[in-house]
Amino acid sequence: MKFGEKLRKIREEKGITQQELAEKLGYVTNSYIAEVEKGKFIPSEKKLRMIAKALGVPFRELDSLLLETKIEELGVKESELISLFKDIPKLPKKDKQAIIKAYLSIKKKKQKT
Repeated sequence: MKFGEKLRKIREEKGITQQELAEKLGYVTNSYIAEVEKGKFIPSEKKLRMIAKALGVPFRELDSLLLETKIEELGVKESELISLFKDIPKLPKKDKQAIIKAYLSIKKKKQKT
């Protein structure tokens, strides 16, 4: 299940319409929420925090759902990803530093969007 579908499910479980959620985020129409739920947009961290607050759910819950979707899109199961990361401590120091540097670079780029 994609992030947008998961978000829609949470919103509907809370009994909130797209329009109501949009208004809580400061939008006049529900088009942004509709596009996110269709998978056309991935919210920035700032927007994700606002959505979490508006839905009354922890930010980490939505962030985890987003991460799960991204992992699914890579075609990697979460358990496989965890297994890959378990091997990191066995790597030489230079390789560990390269992985950390790459991760931090990606994270920094993500925060700018």
